[in-house]
Amino acid sequence: MKVLQVTCSSKGGAGIAALRLHNALQENNVQSAYVSVNLTINFENKEIVDPFFFYKKPSLLQKIVNKIVAIIKPTRRSRIIDKVHKYKKVAMDFELFSSPFSTFRIEEHPLFKEADIINLHWVSGVIDYSLFFKNCKKPIVWTLHDMNPFSGVFHYKNDSLNNSTEINKFNNLVKELQKKNINKIKKGTIVSPSKWLLDEADQSGFFPKFKKVTIANSIDTSIFKIQDKNTLRKKYSIPKDEFTVLFVADNINNYRKGFDLLVDSLTYLEKLPMTIITIGQTKSLTNNNIKTISFGKVTEIEKLVEIYGLADVFVLPSREDNLPNVILESFSVGLPVISFNVGGIKEHVLPNKTGFISENLTGESLAKTINEFYDCKSEFDAHYLRHYAENNFNFKNQYLNYFEVYKELLCK
Repeated sequence: MKVLQVTCSSKGGAGIAALRLHNALQENNVQSAYVSVNLTINFENKEIVDPFFFYKKPSLLQKIVNKIVAIIKPTRRSRIIDKVHKYKKVAMDFELFSSPFSTFRIEEHPLFKEADIINLHWVSGVIDYSLFFKNCKKPIVWTLHDMNPFSGVFHYKNDSLNNSTEINKFNNLVKELQKKNINKIKKGTIVSPSKWLLDEADQSGFFPKFKKVTIANSIDTSIFKIQDKNTLRKKYSIPKDEFTVLFVADNINNYRKGFDLLVDSLTYLEKLPMTIITIGQTKSLTNNNIKTISFGKVTEIEKLVEIYGLADVFVLPSREDNLPNVILESFSVGLPVISFNVGGIKEHVLPNKTGFISENLTGESLAKTINEFYDCKSEFDAHYLRHYAENNFNFKNQYLNYFEVYKELLCK
């Protein structure tokens, strides 16, 4: 059995989750390969230089021909691509805005031709809906990381709700194209790391012929592990008794991730002695009483694990989310999580066991929950959290569950 993992990039949550699945399969003697625009790993589990994604500049003649054809006889495809470019340039209220088309033909990739099963992940920009599903005769497993496969140009529900009638009319056109082409798949299974996203996919009506399965993402617990907090705090000059909160923001302008809710919560927490540690692109959170330590972008995995180990709690104020990798990482290092009652988060952030859930999507509610946690933080057991991660997010379970899905598709 040879399985090809296909994703847009090895970076970001979906790319990391796909790579962890690849590693889980390889660790259990399943031949898995991994293809993305910036990382390709063959079936022998070796990184290779992949010319498939090298940019091929069109000739001047080809540019002229394309321009003339687009003016004289614009196709539905070209009209959609033009509108995607148009809306991207206008300041609209969305996180991501993706075209259903691509210049790549993954179905022509050598590893694709060698594979028995194709496992799609976050594939905006690397598969072309109008060509891929028509040409792919191999069984497809599609691991959902957000709503884009059944949401047109958008990736989460609020992006659709927050935009104009004009954009949503265009989005419905793209959704029709998506649905029509997805239905060309002869053998397929939808996998979601959360029951919430699986239910959303089911209710969309996009996948009536597909079996639908929930399989949690995995994490390498040999890397993300409990460390001695006192030793780490001494290394980073943080008092051992300081109440320390961790926040990770890849992009503070991402409304869905709720950075503004964390900022708002600080106005209600001025009497609470605390330090906020941030990773990623963040503004200063400092005020008169709250200290901030910003580590910026962290690429070294060992340092990332250390920073997790410095904190008393991880705050994840997302308005919408599937099952973020940061939850798996937090639990694996013994760190509880504070979040909202949304998406797949609520399936694993269990009150008084693995963290706290804030009832309302407001800064005031988040502040109240942080205060509640502070009052009973000593009751949380790092080893219980670690045990939860080992039981729910291990490579072995993920491999076994995916292997059953692959085997069933191949036997059909």
